[in-house]
Amino acid sequence: MRLTPSLLFLFCSTSVADPAAYHVASDNTDVWFLGSVHYLRPQDHPLPGIVDDLYERADTLVMELDLDDIDPLAVQSSFTQAGILPDSTPLQSVIDATTYELAAARAAELGLPVSLLERLEPWLVALTLTDMGMSELGYQVTQGIEQYLLRRSDRDGKPIVGLESMDDQIGIFDALSWADQEALLLQTLRDLETPDGNMGRLIDAWRDGRLDALTEELSADFEDMPDLETALIGDRNRRWVIELEQLLREGGRYLVVVGALHLVGEDSVIDLLEERGLDVKRVTGP
Repeated sequence: MRLTPSLLFLFCSTSVADPAAYHVASDNTDVWFLGSVHYLRPQDHPLPGIVDDLYERADTLVMELDLDDIDPLAVQSSFTQAGILPDSTPLQSVIDATTYELAAARAAELGLPVSLLERLEPWLVALTLTDMGMSELGYQVTQGIEQYLLRRSDRDGKPIVGLESMDDQIGIFDALSWADQEALLLQTLRDLETPDGNMGRLIDAWRDGRLDALTEELSADFEDMPDLETALIGDRNRRWVIELEQLLREGGRYLVVVGALHLVGEDSVIDLLEERGLDVKRVTGP
């Protein structure tokens, strides 16, 4: 499962540029950073050349999760177990009636009976509706940046390191208050109102490396939800930076691939590394 911030951008660029990427080095270590788009369509391929270029430079991939060591059935079971409400606590008892009606309507549009959502916590409803909504439009996680690189690494025998475990990721959502879970669900429902055009603009902004648009997106997503932003973005970035500093001490050549919104805005991974005195430079592809 992936995080699903809203996808609204002010305009669509037709310029040719590279997705934002960065490099930081120590005495015997090179670390490159690439922001990812988790959902793509087959027609969004081939990917920009910088993706393959950075992959070739690195000996090890670093992702949010160690994707080559994940059992999909176990993942589904873990999410379901964590996101199930008690029998005495149906979904409509933990969210506002209007939010429930909007979620039920969106589920019906996607062909999902609302009865299947009754026992799910709001955060799991949000992730379920996002995945179904993207799939209906042809956007698939299997076509996203991480899965593309996973397939390459499988062929090449290149190892993958995870910045957090699946239990860590599930715990982030499951620890959210009811209010924050409802806020996440409402944000998801807004995202799904016009997902196709918005996703196209997101992908254009990513391809063109328009950091101003991505930063504005992050600010707009969480303008009224600072606690949710801290839990889903800021706190995770700070934990990841500790792991990344360890890599810089160990030596090697790494490509770090995380959601693009983790590399922009205040308290981004890039800003946090710079605050620690590291010289992070933006790089371009071949």
